[in-house]
Amino acid sequence: MSDRWDPRPRGRGPSRSAAPPPPAARPPSGPDRSGRGPSRWSSGSWGRGPGRADGGGSSRSPRPRQTGTFAVGPGYPWPVVAIGAVVVTGLLAWLLLHRAGLLGLMFPVGYLVVSMLGVAMVRAEAVVVPALAPPVVAFLGLVIAAVITGDTASTTLFLIGVLAPLAELFWWMLVATLACVVVGFLRFRQIRPGWSPLGALRGSGAA
Repeated sequence: MSDRWDPRPRGRGPSRSAAPPPPAARPPSGPDRSGRGPSRWSSGSWGRGPGRADGGGSSRSPRPRQTGTFAVGPGYPWPVVAIGAVVVTGLLAWLLLHRAGLLGLMFPVGYLVVSMLGVAMVRAEAVVVPALAPPVVAFLGLVIAAVITGDTASTTLFLIGVLAPLAELFWWMLVATLACVVVGFLRFRQIRPGWSPLGALRGSGAA
């Protein structure tokens, strides 16, 4: 008497008609807490900063040229201008110092031009050093010329090779120094219109 009626249908297990719940929707990638926009990890790519160009680096714009009557170039630091003036003067002395005639005259004229260019190419706020440097430039240039020509075999020969041309160049050094001081003073007045040496001395005396 084991046959009993079972109200459940035979051969059917638990119902599987219910579909699995849908996956949770991802939140939209909006700005983060810092307000910087979407995170770089959501898109998998690194964002470019505002200052980066497509080539990978920012290009520097060239320095603008100096403004003024006696200004040349963008304005270089005075050590660069001073070293350049010494080197060029030394090469001119080596090539033209002991030449006769017009070639011999080209050395002092070239030295004067180099000194004036030094005052014109330096930055206006640092014009004092090139304006007072022509005698030092002439001396160091003659030293370089003596070294190149081999006049360093003895101290006497070296001194004669430097001091004798320096004495002949005295008036040219004086003219170059005066011209550089005048041009330097005019350039400095362009950036400080009310400045004068007497006013500066009076101000320092009153202080």
